[in-house]
Amino acid sequence: MSTPTEHRTRHRSRRGQALVEFAILLPLLAALAGGAIDFARVYQASMALQSATRNGAESAATTTATSAAAQAEAQRVVCTETQRLPGFVAGSGGSVPTCTDPDVTVTSFTYSTSGSGFSASYPLVSATVYSELGFSLLIPWPFIPDGEWTLSTEQSFSVVQNR
Repeated sequence: MSTPTEHRTRHRSRRGQALVEFAILLPLLAALAGGAIDFARVYQASMALQSATRNGAESAATTTATSAAAQAEAQRVVCTETQRLPGFVAGSGGSVPTCTDPDVTVTSFTYSTSGSGFSASYPLVSATVYSELGFSLLIPWPFIPDGEWTLSTEQSFSVVQNR
């Protein structure tokens, strides 16, 4: 039969063992939770940037007639839709429609009035927009340099205007 002193020592030993096990597992659990949170943030930002870029290409193709106007329209739409994302940088004076990050570029713009079914009244317009956003992670992961990812996407849209 065990004495009360032996029972107390054994009980403390079990508590100490549980504390050591918890101390060993805590960093692993924290890394898993941090990774899940960072992955979810990156995924959400990537989907938002892709959607904003697609909407920018659609708006540029639907409402503009020149490459310069398409660039301004695409930038306005992408900047407005991504202003809540981590990494967003407003333009001079805090102007959202002229943001500097994400970087927005119209890589291709065509305005065609010739061809079957097209005319000056009903031109075929195509716009391709490329967007790139620097995204900072919450956790400084050792395998990701500077703790930042660059998210990028390219979207195209073609439409016959005025129909």
